[in-house]
Formats: sequence, structure tokens, C-alpha cells
Amino acid sequence: MAKQLHHSQHLLLLILFLSIHFSQQLQLSHSQTLLKLQQLLGYPSSLTTLTTTKDFCNIEPTPYLTLVCYEQNLTQLHLVGNNNHFTSLPQNFNSHALFSTLSTLSTLKVLSLVSLGLWGPLPETVANFSSLEILNISSNYFSGEIPVQLSLLNNLQSLVLDDNNFNGEIPNLLGSLQGLVVLSMKKNLLTGNLPNSVNDLVTLRVLDLSNNQLFGELPHLHNLVNLQVLHLENNTLGPHFPSLPTKLVSIVLRNNSFKLGVPSNITSFYQLQKLDLSFNGFVGPFPPSLLSLPSINYLDVSSNKFTGMLFKNFSCNEDLQFVNLSSNLLKGELPSCLRQQTKVVLYARNCLSNEKKQDQHSYNFCSSEALAVNISPRQQQKHKGTTSKALLVSSSIGVVGVLIVAVVILVVNQVHKKNVSKTPSMSTLEHVIISQIQNEDRVKTTARSIVEHIIKRVPDKNAMKTLTRSIKEHIASLLGTRRLSRSPSRSIIEHVSSVNTAKLLTDARCISETMKMGTGLPAYRTFSLDQLKEATNNFDESSLISEGPLGQIYKGVLSDGMHITIRGMKIRKKHSPQAYMHHVELISKLRHSHLVSSLGHSFECNQDDSSVNTIFLIFEFVQDKSLRSRISGSNGEKLCWTQRIAATIGVVKGIQYLHTGIVPGLYSNNIKITDILLDNNHNVKISSYNLPIYAENRRMVSNGTSHGVKGNLHARTNDGDKNDVYDIGVILLEIILGRPIMFHNEVGTLKDLLHVSIKTDDIARRSIVDPFVHKECSDESLMKMMEICVRCLSSEPNERPSVEDVLWNLQFAAQVQNSWRRETSDYRDSPISSSRETKLL
Repeated sequence: MAKQLHHSQHLLLLILFLSIHFSQQLQLSHSQTLLKLQQLLGYPSSLTTLTTTKDFCNIEPTPYLTLVCYEQNLTQLHLVGNNNHFTSLPQNFNSHALFSTLSTLSTLKVLSLVSLGLWGPLPETVANFSSLEILNISSNYFSGEIPVQLSLLNNLQSLVLDDNNFNGEIPNLLGSLQGLVVLSMKKNLLTGNLPNSVNDLVTLRVLDLSNNQLFGELPHLHNLVNLQVLHLENNTLGPHFPSLPTKLVSIVLRNNSFKLGVPSNITSFYQLQKLDLSFNGFVGPFPPSLLSLPSINYLDVSSNKFTGMLFKNFSCNEDLQFVNLSSNLLKGELPSCLRQQTKVVLYARNCLSNEKKQDQHSYNFCSSEALAVNISPRQQQKHKGTTSKALLVSSSIGVVGVLIVAVVILVVNQVHKKNVSKTPSMSTLEHVIISQIQNEDRVKTTARSIVEHIIKRVPDKNAMKTLTRSIKEHIASLLGTRRLSRSPSRSIIEHVSSVNTAKLLTDARCISETMKMGTGLPAYRTFSLDQLKEATNNFDESSLISEGPLGQIYKGVLSDGMHITIRGMKIRKKHSPQAYMHHVELISKLRHSHLVSSLGHSFECNQDDSSVNTIFLIFEFVQDKSLRSRISGSNGEKLCWTQRIAATIGVVKGIQYLHTGIVPGLYSNNIKITDILLDNNHNVKISSYNLPIYAENRRMVSNGTSHGVKGNLHARTNDGDKNDVYDIGVILLEIILGRPIMFHNEVGTLKDLLHVSIKTDDIARRSIVDPFVHKECSDESLMKMMEICVRCLSSEPNERPSVEDVLWNLQFAAQVQNSWRRETSDYRDSPISSSRETKLL
């Protein structure tokens, strides 16, 4: 017995020795691979740590190099280039040698080689990465065709080949990657058709092939039941609209060759938030139900040939923030729900009545252009069902089919009588039809008998062609007359003044409720100097909040108990009050739920010549709790992840209002996280933004320079909106990381850290997030927040997203976070979860 025990001990020691030896050999092999990689890339400075340590699994992550190990095996390798850290590649660089070297890392699950300047083909040896789950080689110079050997990576979940020079067609065999979740090949030179096998990728959630040279018909994609994002913009795909799954969240088909009508089932896409069909050739009626989809917040159908009538009583989703109907053939009136100041609505170059703010064509223009749209017989045969449904959608009253027949008869009569009389009389049948329209509940006519009547009256094919050219214009005219007679149009006039203070006060009371944005504030008014002295105890030092080059800021209390903030500005060059009225009128409109809103103004004038000495601007008072103090402050209650997303949405909505809610918009607002205040309900308010009256006053005495001013008049015209997007990115960075960002040079490094972490796994990603919230945020919402943050901080302004795009992404992050919380809560409350927790305890 003792002998057997002794033998077992020896065997155990041998196994332990062999396992340690094998682990050391494996680690040594990986170390040699990394050193070889360093040589192939020309010994960049970012990889010097590989030569100074033997324990590569414990190398501190940087924005340029991240290694992740599991049980001493390398599982993730992230290299992200930067001009200052990665030198030019050696002249003898060879992509085949690079991937042959990397393929020895047999346990690698994630490989990111981003912005390294790599060139050459993607070698066939990529098939050797049998364990690979994520491959990202974006922003390089890879060229040639995409190797079919990628289809052998059975574990692949994410394939990102963006921003390279790949050409040729997309391999059909990629459809065999049954576990693929993300397929992104945007910004390449890919040509040909999208292969039918894509429809086999049932796990796919993101398909982005934008900015390529793809053409031809799209295959049916209805099998992709998990697909949420479909981005195909800037190709030549079409002309038929694809068959799509109904759970899509974002559809972008911008700038392709899609024609004909939009299928009627698109109105059943209840999760759709973003739809961009702009710059195509879509014809047929515009489906107004798109405006009221349950989740829609971004809709762009501009630069098509959509027809139809819009009416004031159409409904819209309250969350709809951006709508672009420009350059179509729409008639009628802009729906009232699109007139809210919180929305960005573009509708120029249509034929909408009573719209003077954005240029419109004449009513007849849309009629003649609509008639010029022809569908070939072959297309008409293929989409007979679709076009017939589209015709039904374009009708908004029950007798439209009979009305069409009536117009046909009218035109035929005109053809017959053209040479007889210049003013033909109305046919008997037309009298019957118009009578029907007026009494549609009482009079019903059989369509078949009318059609038979038409057939007898049509003389030949030329007459038929003549009547079809006039049919749509007459239908729209009769429909429009009927609808407009029921709901007479009213023009909305914004009352402004540039004459005197008294008239301004009168007009300020007429400011629309949409401009107040639910702030519940009193109307903008003129304050007397005595009222301000009473509110501040004659501008006592105890009321002084701060003092700077632009003047003093006081807090005060009005006689009715309302707390206010008073900003006084000394006027260096004396002018009459009228010289400042255009500024005051602009300030009077700065009333929004996410701005420290304006309440009024007051002038202190000289007694001798009535010129202005001081301008006092009165704003609502918000307790000085900055967003930073609730994110990275050491004292006080910190905001949870859901509250942080909501706060950021509020900031972006406030900036959006500064850009588009007033005319002219305010840009380059230089908003910092310390400028964001929170009230007791955690509602955010931007306390400091670019008031041109400050910049102009400084310009009068300093020839346009304005140190310390929140932007000047000239700067606001240069990428002003993108400057504000960058500021949003800095605020997002601090919200995610949970620590104050005090210096500008920190931003670039932290942005790169975020960029790298996006490509890593969930555990690595959460390691850089504020520990206070890293356990309570869903991975999807965290990813979305990180991604939009990185985009906002792009060094090139034109690469930054629009404010509307930022808002859409933040709202999406909030939605997925709320869904995750509900699912988590339901699971915790379930009997299965309770039993598991009991066992764990």
C-alpha cells in the first residue's frame, strides 16, 4: 500500500512538472511571436514594452497596445496605430509574413490591427486562426479580393474590414459563418452584387457595406430575424426595395439607385428608430404613417420623387427629432406636429402651401413632375401588387377609385371636344362622381359600370396617353380642395420687433409655447433697475456670485419670491437702447428645459443722452450643483448609469436647441461639464453658452479678439456645430470614466483607450469604466456610449457626427439599458433565480 502511494506521488510530481514546463514553453512561444511581430512592424515605440518584460500577460494596457491572457495563454491582441507612436512600416513589409507569424498564436480569440498602415492582400493563411472570434483590421491599406478562406473561421462572430482598399466581389461562402453577429466592410472598393448567402446569416445583427461600389438587386434578407442595423449607403444598389426583417432599428439606404415605391409593410417596423432613404429615385405616395412609428426619431426621405398630400392633422411620434422631406413632390400643408421647435424639420423644394420659411415650388410643378415619372412595363409587372397597394395608400378618402374614373372621363371629354370648344362642359358622369364626394355616405356607385362607360368613351391609344398625363394632377386638385375646404389653412407669423423696448415686451408675450419648451417660466419681460436693486439689496457684495472681464454675476430674489441670476455687462462704447434690440430679441428666445433660460433684461442709461451704460440680463437661478460634482466629485450622491445617460441626452437637446431652435443659431458654445447644472430632479441645464452680445461688446474695443469669451462672431461660422459635438465628447468621456479631465492633452489619450476597449471583451471594457457604475450598465448601452464618444472626439471636424446623430445614439443607449434592467429585474424575481441565489448563499 505504501509502495503504491509512493508511486502515485511520483506520478503526480511528473504531471505537475510537465504541465509547468509545457506552460513555460507555450508562453515562451507566444513571447517569441510578439518579438517577431515587433520586428515586422519596424520596431514602433509603442511596442518597446515587449522587449523589457518577459511576463507579457501583465503588461499595462495602453491606447496602442493591449494584451489579454487567460491561464497564461494569449487570447486578445489589440494594436492601434497613431502617427506619433507607430513609425512607417519597413519597405520589405509583407502581409503574408505578418499573418503567418500571428497564426502561431493558436489561442487567439480577438485580433485588432487598426490604423497601422498595413498593406498588401489579406493572406489565405488567415484560415489558420481557428479560435478567432473577432477580427478587426480596419483603417489600413489592405487590397485585393477578400479571401474565401475567411469562411473557414467557424467561431468568428465579428468581422470588421472597414476603410481599406479591398476590391472584387463579396465571397458567397461568407454565408457559412453561422455565428456571425457583425459584418462590416464599409469604405472599400467592393463591387458586384450582395451574395444571396447573406440571407443565411441568421445570427447577424449588424450589416454595414456602405461606401463601396456594390450594384444590382439586393437579395431577400427576411431570414435575418436578429438584424438591427442595415447600412448600405453610397452604393448603386437597386432598383427594388429589399425584403427586410421587421425588427430593424436602423436602416440607411442613402444615395443608391432604389426606385419604385416603398413597401407598405415598412409601417410595421415597430422598433425602427432611424430610416434614411434619401438621394434615391423612390416614387409613389409618401406613407405618412412613417412619422408615427412607435420608435422612430430620425427620418430622411429627401431627394426622391415621393408624392401625395400632407395634412395638418397628421400625427407624429413625440420622440421624432429629425425629419427631412426636402426635394420631393409633396403637396398640402406641413403637419402641425412637425412645427415644434425641438424638432429639426426640413421640407424645402416641395409644393407645400403657406410655407415661406423654406422655399417651395408652385402647386403645378409637383403635378407635372409626378406625371413625368414613368415605370417600365417590366417593372410594373414585377411590382404589380406593390404599386396597387401604393395607389391605395395615396388615397385618403373612400371614393378615390371612383374619383380617378371621373377624372379619366373628364380628360376623355376634353380630348373629344378639344377642337369644338375652348371651355368644354362637365360630363354627366363627372357630375355624379363629384356629387358622390360631397355625399359619400349616401351615394354609392358600382365601379364596374363606370369602367365599362370609360371603355366605350376612349377613342384610341393616343387619347389614353393624354388622359394619363393629366390624371394625377386632377385627382390631387380635387382631393386638396375637399380637404382644405374642411380645414382652412392658417399662416403662423412670428412677431419680432426692432423698434423699441415697449414693442418688444408686447411681442415677447406672443412667444409660442413651443419656444418655452415646458420650462414653466413667466413670460420674458423688461425689468426696471429699481427691481434689480431691490432683488440684490442694491447689488450688495453678499449677492455677488462671480466677477470677470465681461462683468458681474449676481443672485437675487424678486418680490414674488422667485430666485434669479443677474448678469451685468458694462458697455464700453455708448449706444442707444435700439442698437441692442436685435441681441435682446435673440436672448428672449433662449427658453428651453435644458438651458438656464432667460427671463428678461434691463438697461442702465445715461441721464444726459440716454445711451446705455450697462445691460443687465436676467436668467433663472439654478442651485450650483454641477454635473461634474455628481459624476467625479468626492462628496455627495453620484448619478447612476441610467441617470448619466439621461443627463447627457439633456445636454445634447439643449445644444440642439441652441443650433436650430432660434435664428440665427448659436454655435461654438465651448460647453464644459462644469457649465452643466442639475436641479433637485436631476434635470440638467446648460448655464453658459455663446451670447453674441458679449462677443460684440468685446469686439468693439479689441478689434475682434475675445480672450475668455465663449466664442466670437467669426469663430461661430467655422465648424461651430462640430466644435460643440467635440465638447459633448469630452463630457461623455468624463461621464464614462468617472474622473475629472483637467487638461486638454488628456483627451486624446483617453479617447484612444476607449477606442481600444470597444474592441475588447466585456470584462476588459468595464475595467476602465467608473467603478461606481460599471456593474449596473448593460454591455450594449456601454458600447454605444463609448462608440459615440470616440466619434465625437475625432480630430477632423467633418468626421464627427451631427448633433442629431449623437442624440439618436444616446437615446438608443437609454432604450437598451432600460430593456436590460427590465429583463434583469424579471429574472431576479423569477423562481429559478431565487432558487439559484439560495444555493449560492
